[in-house]
Amino acid sequence: MRRKYLPDQNPVGKRILIQQIIPGKTQFGPEVAWEVVGVVADERATELDNKRDQPAVYVTNEQSPAYFGGIAVRASLNPELLQGALRDAVYQINKDQPLTDLKTLDRMKSESMTNDRLGSILLSIFAAIALALSAIGIYGVVSYSVAQRTNEIGIRAALGATRGNLLALAMRGGTWMMLVGLVIGFAGSLVFARALSSQLYNLGAWDAPTLVSVAGLLAIVTMLACYIPARRAARVDPTVAFRYE
Repeated sequence: MRRKYLPDQNPVGKRILIQQIIPGKTQFGPEVAWEVVGVVADERATELDNKRDQPAVYVTNEQSPAYFGGIAVRASLNPELLQGALRDAVYQINKDQPLTDLKTLDRMKSESMTNDRLGSILLSIFAAIALALSAIGIYGVVSYSVAQRTNEIGIRAALGATRGNLLALAMRGGTWMMLVGLVIGFAGSLVFARALSSQLYNLGAWDAPTLVSVAGLLAIVTMLACYIPARRAARVDPTVAFRYE
């Protein structure tokens, strides 16, 4: 609110015009001048998944009666056990004021993030499927490459190449594919990070731990997919390799 309408100045003591909210009416009332008496920090006042920064003001119920409201209670006991006591306390103050939709803060947080949580689960499932398909594809490519070079591997083994040398030779192609993919993926993340930042909750446009974790996971999966056929190639018998067509 301050950054949008009163930038670079002290808002305390200033007056702002706000249209009056009339209970029971769908239209706003006339503009009323309000004096600013304080500034509070930014907060997510409605929903946790609300990504938009919206200006807001706080007024007392006596100055502008609301057509709905709520009561926040801090408790040291289990909140679920206090519903009866809360209803009794409100009943003693106003017998005509019912309490409905009592919820704990944890439940409100959970309900607010339901759609995002479901979307994250679906995206995680699709990402896991894509990762598995990628691993299978890399395994197939490396296996085919090793099969095509069986004679070469046998000759190298006969000339004294160690299993470590043969293993590195067989894994070289898959390792290069992994490095090229990581470079392209990192460049793509720099391009699209700003566009996706509005869809992320409490994460910046470039979250280093997330990028490092994803890159590490992809590297591990790729190396495992390359290692299985490469290990089989490193153990090939030179006499068998010479006869391989």
